[in-house]
Amino acid sequence: MHPLDESLPRGSDIPEVRYAGRCPDTGSELFLAPTPAVIAEAVQLQGHLDAHRSATDGFSTRHLLEPAAGKMFGVMVCRDDKHRLGTLRAFSGEWENWEAPAGWVPSSGHLAEYADERELTEAEVAELTRQIDELKALPTSKPIRRQIETIKIERGRLSRALTDHIHAAYRFENALGEVLPLTEVDTGGDRPPTGMGDCCAPKLLQAAIRQDLEPLGMVEFWWGSASAVHPRVQGTYYGSCRQKCYPILGFLLRGIEAAQVSPS
Repeated sequence: MHPLDESLPRGSDIPEVRYAGRCPDTGSELFLAPTPAVIAEAVQLQGHLDAHRSATDGFSTRHLLEPAAGKMFGVMVCRDDKHRLGTLRAFSGEWENWEAPAGWVPSSGHLAEYADERELTEAEVAELTRQIDELKALPTSKPIRRQIETIKIERGRLSRALTDHIHAAYRFENALGEVLPLTEVDTGGDRPPTGMGDCCAPKLLQAAIRQDLEPLGMVEFWWGSASAVHPRVQGTYYGSCRQKCYPILGFLLRGIEAAQVSPS
């Protein structure tokens, strides 16, 4: 937890965004909103990201400026058991490698449970892809096409098996001590969407809960170039997404005193 900077100016312009989900017990929609302190810390974080965009070693945001490489970033103000205020910081998905840089909350998943398998499987998938590319460079024939199809089937099998193990490593815990495996989240489909649980809002809430911190407010903003799917604008605040976050946040917000109930 980063100490709260009490010297930061507290503006009155609070963006109309929120981080919401439906409580699985009551059916009510719960949400957490930004506060003046949260926005002040977010502005400071934006300055930190901007200052490191030309860094050549250590923490660098240079890659976020590459085409479609921007990310969502999040800030949460929270309080520990000694009533000290501080902030947690998060980014969506992964950084340039699997490990989060120092000072950022980790993934919501228990990464150690599949780290070795992921490294091995991704190497095997890369090798199968190389074999496919070599076969595609040969004169086409029925045996070659059959061989390519066989390798593609094996590559798909390996990828699906790894995805299943990754999903099994995501088990969300809320402040009431309840546990919700990702595989039991109602997503409206057979499998959870890719990256579910690793957007900023669930990462921040899960980190706070696991560290026995009391969430008081949070906000997310985009930084870097716009993604190919979402034309987001750098520095703009956004609420949580409906597809990946909404089915989880209602569970994670159970037992959070600062969580509000949406009017029915």
